[in-house]
Amino acid sequence: MIKIVQFVEAFGGGVYTYVKDLSNFLATNQKEFNCEIHLIYSPNRVEFDKELFDKEIHPDVFLYELDMQRQINLKKDQTIISETRRILKKIRPDIIHLHSSKAGVIGRLASYGLLPKKNVYYSPHGFSFVQQNISKAKISLFKVIESSMPFFFGGTIIASGNTEYEVAKKIGHTKLVRNGVDLELPKKLFSKNINQRFTIGTVGRLTPQKNPKVFNEIASQFPAVDFVWIGNGELRDDITSRNIEVTGWLRTREELLRKINSFDLYIQVSLWEGLPIAILEAMAMRKPLLVSNVIGNKDTVDNGYNGFVFDTTDEAINKIKLFLETKSINEMGNNSYQKVFDEYNKNKNFTTLLDIYKKG
Repeated sequence: MIKIVQFVEAFGGGVYTYVKDLSNFLATNQKEFNCEIHLIYSPNRVEFDKELFDKEIHPDVFLYELDMQRQINLKKDQTIISETRRILKKIRPDIIHLHSSKAGVIGRLASYGLLPKKNVYYSPHGFSFVQQNISKAKISLFKVIESSMPFFFGGTIIASGNTEYEVAKKIGHTKLVRNGVDLELPKKLFSKNINQRFTIGTVGRLTPQKNPKVFNEIASQFPAVDFVWIGNGELRDDITSRNIEVTGWLRTREELLRKINSFDLYIQVSLWEGLPIAILEAMAMRKPLLVSNVIGNKDTVDNGYNGFVFDTTDEAINKIKLFLETKSINEMGNNSYQKVFDEYNKNKNFTTLLDIYKKG
């Protein structure tokens, strides 16, 4: 019996979806793969819904809650490292997979000496040093931390997309296993919709990373177009344009996909990313894409095939004008589905990851 631990601090948004889906996939197939699944997580992210999580997680996954915080706090972090190590000694894992930067550090320190280095895996889900709202000193610090972890503790980085893979290879031993989504529910829910007004939407936390000011600026240039932001957050007041609807968080994936189905175009204006699950969900719902030219986002678009990548706000505005005029928008949406089917199929990619686990 192989004991696999998934360890995550950033348990919200796309990371939540990825880790929950991966844990469920492993638990569903545990007899075939002869494995036992453990999930150590923090419930402290604002968007984490404990009641929904309890319904969505497979009953055979062993759960452990830790009071982890995103911010660096040496005293608190030392306590969490000790608590994590105590849990790991009890589990005696054969494999540990760490998700997000904070878990990447705490998990490596806590698991040191408890299992072979080659059986430690780390998914950054967007490296900490690509953030655009922190000082140069912090960027340098995060680069040092990310580089020193594999140097001292070994392990394998699991890159979620092509661009992240190129960055990760410079840091340590890396494998490419793209993010993925389940395609069965989108198949059931997709329907061709005809909006009276062209509708453009996005999904995400209203935070600096997701760049709501630019979303608002773009929307203000198109008063005859409806814009939708699915999500919430501390920058809610940055959304002022009258043609924007902010829905708040939608509880279930079905609700989310139905709302995405009502879009004519999916837009992502982020300043930095890993590889957003939200974009993959939009692709599964056959939406053409307009995304900012950052790591992760640009991996989902073949320019002119299933959408466009933009560098500036003016370029995004011009591309929307093009979408409003083009007759090939449905074709581009179908191309999005083909691309997500070929490259971001959850079951296929999780099977690839499991093969990596087995080979060590």
